[in-house]
Amino acid sequence: MKRTLFGLLLLAAGLSLAQGTDYRQAALAAHALARLQAVAQAAQGEEKLLKWAQEVKARAERDYEAKAYFKAAREAQAALLLFRAARGQAAPTPPASHRGWDHRRWDRGPGFGPRPGLEARLAQRAPGAVERAEKELAYYRGQDPLVKDLIAEAKGRLAKEPGRALLLAQAALALISAERGF
Repeated sequence: MKRTLFGLLLLAAGLSLAQGTDYRQAALAAHALARLQAVAQAAQGEEKLLKWAQEVKARAERDYEAKAYFKAAREAQAALLLFRAARGQAAPTPPASHRGWDHRRWDRGPGFGPRPGLEARLAQRAPGAVERAEKELAYYRGQDPLVKDLIAEAKGRLAKEPGRALLLAQAALALISAERGF
């Protein structure tokens, strides 16, 4: 009986200590910030979107320092999406290892480069993403003015640039997720 009680007490103490830091979330946030740092150094594109991306990047770094790892990871994801939108890149680019190969063209490989019908798919998916971002912002009563600006910008670009509109909506959704904590 004594051993069982001691074991349960020890188990409870161990569980309470283990819940102090979620190392998995810390590792994910550190990885996202490292990737963001590499992307930010070579950033170029539309100034307005780059400014927003730098602002979100600074937020993510502050939250990482404050040990808010989930929030930092989501904000880093939003900043990466904003950097992609600033570049105007809607389709994935080929990995560096495939760029110089002559015997395998990257634009024919699965998952690399623009695919046929990409613009049509983006035009089809973008309005749904923008609508979802609007509805989540209203439902969770988001207070972040940047999210409102991102959604307004995405709405304005739906007709001309559906790829950028989709990326802006996804960035807004990531910021909403960071704000609400799940």
